[in-house]
Amino acid sequence: MEYTQTELRVMALFSTLGAVFSWLVGGIDAPLQYFLLLMTADYLTGMVAAWKTGMLSSSKAFDGIKRKVIILAVVALANTIDCAGSMGHVLRGMVLVTYSVMEGMSIIENVDRMGYSEYIPQFLRDKLVQIRNEKGVKI
Repeated sequence: MEYTQTELRVMALFSTLGAVFSWLVGGIDAPLQYFLLLMTADYLTGMVAAWKTGMLSSSKAFDGIKRKVIILAVVALANTIDCAGSMGHVLRGMVLVTYSVMEGMSIIENVDRMGYSEYIPQFLRDKLVQIRNEKGVKI
């Protein structure tokens, strides 16, 4: 199959971006893959919840993407610190686990906002409300 010059340039651009991203975050291993899956699920469930509650907004959606990019920058920073300290992936792993838990809680919160609270165990809903009230922030 022959590619046009434009197609080759686009493929080269995305290959380069993918390689740089992989290098920055310490490789595309299973923990990062699952974290990216959780990030995507959180974003999509947030969009559906906003749509179902009549709160869908392009500016809020863009803010959500900005938050995800900042989180990935923190993962890259943790990887850089790990590399500088020759620590393996200790800090990166802790950051990924912490953010994965937060993404999971946010998905549960979004499912609740979508109107499917009967599928969320009551003790979990109570804990989410408690955390939200103690911190005064959206989880």
